[in-house]
Amino acid sequence: MRALAATNDRDREICRRQRVFMVLIYLASIVVAATAVGQRPKSKQDPKLKPRQEKLRTKDGIELRAFYFPSEKGKEAPVVLLVHEWQGQASPYASLVRALNQAGCAVLIPDYRGHGGSQTYIDARGQSKEFDIARMSRRDAEAIVTFDLEKAKGYLKEENNEGLLNLNALIVIGVREGCVLAAQWAKRDWSFPSVGRNKQGQDVKALIMISPEKQLKGISIDSAIMDPNLLRLPIMIVAGAGSPEVSEAKRLGKRIEGIKKRMGRGEAEGFQLSLAKTSLSGPALVTEVSSVIPAIVKFINEEVEVSDTVNPWIERE
Repeated sequence: MRALAATNDRDREICRRQRVFMVLIYLASIVVAATAVGQRPKSKQDPKLKPRQEKLRTKDGIELRAFYFPSEKGKEAPVVLLVHEWQGQASPYASLVRALNQAGCAVLIPDYRGHGGSQTYIDARGQSKEFDIARMSRRDAEAIVTFDLEKAKGYLKEENNEGLLNLNALIVIGVREGCVLAAQWAKRDWSFPSVGRNKQGQDVKALIMISPEKQLKGISIDSAIMDPNLLRLPIMIVAGAGSPEVSEAKRLGKRIEGIKKRMGRGEAEGFQLSLAKTSLSGPALVTEVSSVIPAIVKFINEEVEVSDTVNPWIERE
């Protein structure tokens, strides 16, 4: 009986992975269809502008699956790095990706280690193993920030140097626990100063947190979000007014707004707390509440400017 139960579990897992794969194919296909409308003739023939799946290998040897959606705007294109929730993956965010892409943004969504299509690793004996999410620790969460998201930026750096996007206009979106990871990585990005003409960091120009959680594996969101560099950035918080995360959204919002008002002489410029009339949160909040995606796109359009003088394109070494 135990053997039969184990077999059934494996079969269910195979079916689940097949469904996830089909959803991901669908995600790519709808963005292709959406971006095809109104394209210039040369864009249809340019493979560099086609949405695609990528494999990213981190410095510590983990192979990540990522989905990249280029923009036609080239050096004028802001870029979005989306950090999904814990025990989540890229596939639920098709509608958000499509809207961001239509607004001119390049978008990269990695499945970070232990999640989605990034569940395997090679151990010290050279054998392929699967991450056990239930046993993943603070060390793993820190590795996501240090290695996984940093590798994602490395990929975007290559696209930047080909003139296909503007890395200097980077927006990071986190969902649930992904808000902790996104904020920690944004803080890390702002810790790297430019050396001469070599720009090493300080590329994040806006942070959007959807259904924010207070911590992940003992890592607090406050330790990042209260960094002075991040507080100078445009920040948006989105949550369902009746969701479990609303108290954290309000707490964070009150702190950020208060500090921004002191910095802005009474005006909390570049801050928005958006509470939708719903109990939904995370991916469901994004996909099922019609006001959320337009609000995110509007915030990016209004707060992240790209020009020769504001967030200009810069080649990287």
